[in-house]
Amino acid sequence: MSNILEYMDWRGDLTVKNAPFNEVDNLILTQLSFMDLGGIAEGENLRKSISVREAVGQFLDKHRDKELYMGVLLPEVLPELFRKVAASRRFGDMRLLRFRSVLDTEHETQFAAVCIAIGDGSFYASFRGTDDTLVGWKEDFNMSFMDSVPAQILARDYLADAAKHIRGKIRVGGHSKGGNLALYSAANMPPRVQNRIIGVYNNDGPGFGKSITETDGFRAIEDKVRTIVPQFSVVGLLLEHGKVDKVVRSSGDGIWQHDPCTWEVLGCDFVKADGLSKESRGIEKTIKAWVAELTVEQRRDLVESVYKAFTANHAETLTDIAEDKLDFVRSLGKMDDKTRDIIFSTGKLLLREGFRTVQEGRTKKAKKAEPKEKKK
Repeated sequence: MSNILEYMDWRGDLTVKNAPFNEVDNLILTQLSFMDLGGIAEGENLRKSISVREAVGQFLDKHRDKELYMGVLLPEVLPELFRKVAASRRFGDMRLLRFRSVLDTEHETQFAAVCIAIGDGSFYASFRGTDDTLVGWKEDFNMSFMDSVPAQILARDYLADAAKHIRGKIRVGGHSKGGNLALYSAANMPPRVQNRIIGVYNNDGPGFGKSITETDGFRAIEDKVRTIVPQFSVVGLLLEHGKVDKVVRSSGDGIWQHDPCTWEVLGCDFVKADGLSKESRGIEKTIKAWVAELTVEQRRDLVESVYKAFTANHAETLTDIAEDKLDFVRSLGKMDDKTRDIIFSTGKLLLREGFRTVQEGRTKKAKKAEPKEKKK
């Protein structure tokens, strides 16, 4: 079955004027924000923008002398996708501008975004998902006990500023954490900007607490949101973000279905799955029950403890840990008693909730299998 790479081969020669923008295009544009476009696509307005074709060329030239490796959890085929995007008529002439990137360890912030003038009178604000940095993952987990994390505030301000400098209708989207940032920014725009928004794309991104989903701003854009997840979704089912609009088939296994390059495409649409997998729903139920039993303070202590263990030997990325697993194991052995107690106690709670979910599933299955009494 085809994916977004094959879609490029099939659809790449048609511009958005010949074939309207669709959900597969959206997913491709979410990946462009993973390029480091600093010094390449930082223009404030369309007059100072750069074509996707030129920008990708400059980005790849920067990495000509070394392997273009973007981290253990990012798709290995991203460089190939960028090349196909640049070579296509559909995406190559789109314009990039307003690239911003912030990585701040002290304030636990990982953020990047770029605007893409699509060519149909609209622009797409693409928010980067979590990258290879440990501080990026730390910020994600901070969402479990903070109403707003720094990247969300940056996303809100970024979209508001972009709307001032770029005319036309607005699409907002991202994959994973980027989908969360897209939702947050759109929900926090003034009505005059929300009226310009024609689509908010959350591609397997986590949601929020009810303090966000019950606001007037969120309700105002709710009908414009498209939440798309694979069959085995974990990240995309965390917290609350409204209904899931589409479940797509993926060629990946388990958690690796989060990789957008595994999502199956037929024509100009995703291949729909029958629904979320049983395993995905079980994990969702387990995690939500587990989180519900933890106080806000306990969640914060757990996140801080895990992050402390991961960075004990000065690791900065998941790649650092993957390349020196023995060093990471040693760092776990150096945990202080408080850190160890927090991690193991919450781990036991997670296991307990997991067993409870499995047992409930077995009980329901057994009841369904019981023969029904015949009516007299």
